[in-house]
Amino acid sequence: MRKRFCKWFWPITLAALAIALAACDTVETGTPTAATEGDAVLTVPTRTLGPIVSFTPRFTATPIPSATYTPSLTPVSSDTPVPPTLTPTLTLTPTPTVSGAVRSTENVNLREGPGTDYPIVFSVPPGTDLGVVGIQTDADGREWYKVAYEDEDGEIQYLWVYARLIETDFKEIVGYVTPAPTTPQPTIGGPTPTPVPNRVNILAYCHQKGVRPPTPTTDDNVFIEWSWFVAQPRLMEPHLQNAHYEVRLDGELLEDWQRYATDTKLESGVWIVYWYYPVGKLNAGEHTVTFHLTWDEPITDGYAQFGPGTAHPSDDGDCTFTVVAAE
Repeated sequence: MRKRFCKWFWPITLAALAIALAACDTVETGTPTAATEGDAVLTVPTRTLGPIVSFTPRFTATPIPSATYTPSLTPVSSDTPVPPTLTPTLTLTPTPTVSGAVRSTENVNLREGPGTDYPIVFSVPPGTDLGVVGIQTDADGREWYKVAYEDEDGEIQYLWVYARLIETDFKEIVGYVTPAPTTPQPTIGGPTPTPVPNRVNILAYCHQKGVRPPTPTTDDNVFIEWSWFVAQPRLMEPHLQNAHYEVRLDGELLEDWQRYATDTKLESGVWIVYWYYPVGKLNAGEHTVTFHLTWDEPITDGYAQFGPGTAHPSDDGDCTFTVVAAE
């Protein structure tokens, strides 16, 4: 029985194996068996499943690299400085600051106080802008503006300038009202009087000028007047630096005359400075003014030479006037 089984099974098995391999490309794995044909022993090979062959694509798909974004060049900003925020400096002033400008044709003096007796701090050219912060009247009734002036170092200086030399709307803006005058009791060479009514000017050399003096009353406030003029404004300073005025009323010297000078101004084609010395109310009667002018060094007024070694070493004059009793 076993011998016959082997002879019949082998051909069938081989055929079935061939069909299976052709159909699915696999072989079954079985246990090796042995068959005997005559004296020969047939060994049936063990059937091992062949590996399943996967079909490798003929062309390997190489992935297309994704586009790498290249950033555009960012422009480098130029070093533009950021302007600083300006912090205004607040300056307390007694009145609102109003704009003003120098309207003289020559330099104008800025002084430490409201009067010609105060020292000159700066001399500014025509058209200089100033801030006007106040106003005051001096002993001769002249108005002075307190002004804010920026110097070369950027510092604000508060000084005084003769009001007639400044163009400004200060009075209109602040509603300025001229103060009512008071009646002082000045004495010759005494304190500077404040503005007063009934003012009378007596020219110190009225005799030489052929001027008839006024006749003040005992209620009038008398001022002794004199002046000096030059052809050009630059000639005034040498005169002021070298001049010595000896003006006397009834023999009494009028001291500190320098403080009663006006600023230099253009008048009738010449540059002139006036002095108005307050002597106050005088007693009824005749009074005499004597005038004597000398110089330390020679000077010129643009028309003639004056001082030591010149044809005019001194200048002299006088004036006699009468004071009458007030009614």
